[in-house]
Amino acid sequence: MRQPHNVSTLAGFYDMSFAAVQKHVAILERAALVRKERRGREQIVHGNPATIRRARHLLDQFEAVWQARIDQLDQLLPSSRKGDT
Repeated sequence: MRQPHNVSTLAGFYDMSFAAVQKHVAILERAALVRKERRGREQIVHGNPATIRRARHLLDQFEAVWQARIDQLDQLLPSSRKGDT
């Protein structure tokens, strides 16, 4: 995310094939989390911080909803402490 990389460089960071990294980048591109720029024969991958921030915000909201639901369940269910009968 800090700097653009070509797909070959990205593939070097992970224990997976070049083709697998290309597929992952394509999925991230469709989700608008990255964008690709062609420079000659290379494809340079740029992160999209704005989209990632929006996704993080949305995930934070989902986490808050589910945490509230779990807290409600904790209040409804009896405690299962050791020694309680």
